[in-house]
Amino acid sequence: MGRSLVTLLVCLALFANEATAAAGPHGTVDLISEQASIQPGRVFRVGLHFQLEKGWHIYWLNPGDSGEPPKVQWTLPTGFRAGSLEWPTPRRIADHTLIDYGYEDEVLLPVGIRPPASLAPGRDADLRLILTWLVCRETCIPARAALALSLPVRKDTRRSPSANQMLFLKANAELPKPTPKAWKLTGTLKGREFILEIDTGRREAAATFFPVEPDEIENAAAQTALPFPRGIQLKLQRSDQLLKPIATLEGVLVFDSTHSYAVKLPIRASK
Repeated sequence: MGRSLVTLLVCLALFANEATAAAGPHGTVDLISEQASIQPGRVFRVGLHFQLEKGWHIYWLNPGDSGEPPKVQWTLPTGFRAGSLEWPTPRRIADHTLIDYGYEDEVLLPVGIRPPASLAPGRDADLRLILTWLVCRETCIPARAALALSLPVRKDTRRSPSANQMLFLKANAELPKPTPKAWKLTGTLKGREFILEIDTGRREAAATFFPVEPDEIENAAAQTALPFPRGIQLKLQRSDQLLKPIATLEGVLVFDSTHSYAVKLPIRASK
């Protein structure tokens, strides 16, 4: 985290009282539900809804050159199982000579939760979590909040959308889509450069790549996109921190603000 270390030690913000929402440094975070009620054995989604002051940001799964992503510690009723946070497509956020990967303004991080099939209707399910995150703008401020949400359990199998459903629909649209089966993806490491060939079956005007794993590419280096009739070639600078060969390069490939895909490219070394 580098530049954030001193700030981490002196600016810790704590929110001890459980609530569905917390006023953090330079923004707020809410724990919200996609559905107004839940059913036994049926997966439902809740989400962390961040609203940030202008100019401040939080981080993606791979934060880039600095920072760290939000982290959740759940306390759930017996038999409930929470999945991993889902990550909408991030943005490249310039910070002096660094590039961070994260979110500005507003973002919803959904997560699926599976209740047990034996859950008794007619009661409420109490969900609790401890959330830690960093909010940054030149300097980083860490925050911690205890959030809780109570949802009624119904036997009715029909979905009962909550008032927050539009936020989840927006988040769904921003989640990277699976790689289409018809695509052909190849990658080569040539010296200090990854050369990615993405054959989508049509010419792509531009592309940006976000690596899932840190220290694989130089985040602040320019990404050179070269369109061709059936797709695009993308050149990325290998990170100086990448000391061992990698078999695959996994990440999110963004063609424009509304088209992003989760990709995993096999990497071969050029002779």
